[in-house]
Amino acid sequence: MSELRAGAATVSVAPRASDLRAGVWLGGFGSYRARRATGIHDEPYCRALALSDGDSAFVLAALDLVGATGPLLETIRADAARLTGLAEERILLTCTHSHASPDTQDLWGGVPNAYRTHVAHRAGSAIYEAQRAMRPVRALAASRAFAGMVRNRRGWPETDTALTAVRFAPDDGSTVATLVNYACHPTASGRENTEVSRDWCGYTVDAVERELGGTAIYVNGAIGDVNPAESGGLDAAERLGEAVAQAAIDALRSEEDVTGALSLRSEPLEIAVNIERLSERVSGAIGRAGFAIAALSKAGGMRAAARALHAAGRADLAQAAMAVAGMSERRLIPRDGRTYLRTRCAHLRIGGVEGMAAPGEVLTRLALPLRGSLGGRHRLFLGLAHDTLGYFVPEDEWMTGRNNNYEESVSLGRRAGSTLADRLLSIIPHAQEAT
Repeated sequence: MSELRAGAATVSVAPRASDLRAGVWLGGFGSYRARRATGIHDEPYCRALALSDGDSAFVLAALDLVGATGPLLETIRADAARLTGLAEERILLTCTHSHASPDTQDLWGGVPNAYRTHVAHRAGSAIYEAQRAMRPVRALAASRAFAGMVRNRRGWPETDTALTAVRFAPDDGSTVATLVNYACHPTASGRENTEVSRDWCGYTVDAVERELGGTAIYVNGAIGDVNPAESGGLDAAERLGEAVAQAAIDALRSEEDVTGALSLRSEPLEIAVNIERLSERVSGAIGRAGFAIAALSKAGGMRAAARALHAAGRADLAQAAMAVAGMSERRLIPRDGRTYLRTRCAHLRIGGVEGMAAPGEVLTRLALPLRGSLGGRHRLFLGLAHDTLGYFVPEDEWMTGRNNNYEESVSLGRRAGSTLADRLLSIIPHAQEAT
């Protein structure tokens, strides 16, 4: 192992004027085509952090999007791998999940194809620029509990209050990048807002950069059932974002040097698809006919069908049609009468910082034991990483009426949470391997 090196870059992925004229729909609230973007309040970005210790290297990139389709994520990874020489599984993409961001999942109305291509190109550029900017650094970390500004929307008394910050600093005392990891849905801007925004986490990274310099990168944690305690406007988003930033800055006043070896173990994960809103027969048909549905979607047929359903007053069916189209574009595996979706999860280490990455929104009671299984003094739980696959719910909480079973309705099924947990636990190094 040689010295730790880090580089960072920030590139705007904001819709252009031509994209807004063509129609950019905001994701996260409401049904199909409920919120068309009327302008840009603050620009979304792709923020990339490249790390290497001579033996291992990977990139962590955060997109200010509510989520992304499988093909979009695959395009970004392929372009970034070509530009950097890294294997695709070493490009760890995350979405901040702002509910005021462009809908690149096509679930709430979508975006023009030209904008999707623009995002892919810009994200690849950010990752390439971050790698080019790498320089020797030390990794400095701090963790603290931060509570009081969030709530558990399913009625549990707890949320994941851990806030972890990692600063990458050259010997001259400056900052290359600061990684902030905390769990709270970026929904403070509210459903009435129609301007593109990064929501509260945009204010967080801006404030961290003003104070510490360099590039700040926010990656969400176990946000599945965690909302801001106050919401309903961009003022509320600003208050929460700056409070999180100040908590991270205050914690880093007691930062400790955690420089050490890097590792990223990214492993395949297969999840049986059993969507609550779809019958088992329909779920199986999606697996068998996935290729045909994907071809129809690529040709614009599913989007046309969604528009027709929306015009007929069935926005719910329009959204369901686009959800089916999105699933068909992913790696579906029919086997033994069931349909499995292939994705990835990961374990990572940055010296004395240890973390795990999950491909969706993990609920608190599932995430806390997983975080507790990590051995590092400072721990990261990275949500919506590698993929955007809805909610991962503990089995004993499944369909118990909490939050009107909303999270269950946007989940791959009852066993999805357990499947994820089992796979993550299987790839965490044993204590003797970590020493």
